[in-house]
Amino acid sequence: MNILIAAREMALEADALRLLRDGLTARAAVRALTDADLPAQALRLLVRLLPRGYVVPWLCQCAAGSELDETERDGLRLAEAWMRDRAEANRRAALAHAAERHYVGAGALIAASAGWSEGFLLDADGNEVAPVAAHLMAVVAAGALLTLAMADDDFAGRCRALVAAGMPLLAPEDSP
Repeated sequence: MNILIAAREMALEADALRLLRDGLTARAAVRALTDADLPAQALRLLVRLLPRGYVVPWLCQCAAGSELDETERDGLRLAEAWMRDRAEANRRAALAHAAERHYVGAGALIAASAGWSEGFLLDADGNEVAPVAAHLMAVVAAGALLTLAMADDDFAGRCRALVAAGMPLLAPEDSP
C-alpha cells in the first residue's frame, strides 16, 4: 500500500505528512511518526497499514484489556460475535449497535469496525447502499483506539503502547 495515500486517507496532519514519502516500508513510516513524537498520528497510520483481516481482532484484543462500561462492552461483544461467526446477521447487529449510539464511544466504534470490515453500507432502513470503502474500517478502528487512549491519564504513552503492540502485525521490514 502506498504510504502517502494511506496517510491522506487517515487524514494525518501536515506535520506528519511531511515526514512520510513513497518507498517507506509500513514499519519505517510508523516508526518515523513515533520517533517524531506523533504517537496518535502513528497509531492512525498503523491501523490503515495493517492487513485488513487483522484490524478487528487486534482492536478487540486491545479493548478487552481496557476499562469499559457495560454499553461499551456490548459493542465489543458484538464485534467478537461477528469474528466468531461472520454471518450477515452478526454484522448488521454490530452496525445497528453503532448507529443506535450515533457512533459515539469506543464500543460503538468497535462495533462499526466489525460492521464495516466487509459488505455494504446500509441506509436507515437497513437497505444496502454501497460497498464499504476500504479505508472506512481503519478510520473507525483508529477512532476506537484513540478513544481508549483518551481514557488513560497518559494519552501519548497509551498511543505509543498501542503502536508497539501493533507493530509486529505489520509486514516485515523488507516488504515495501
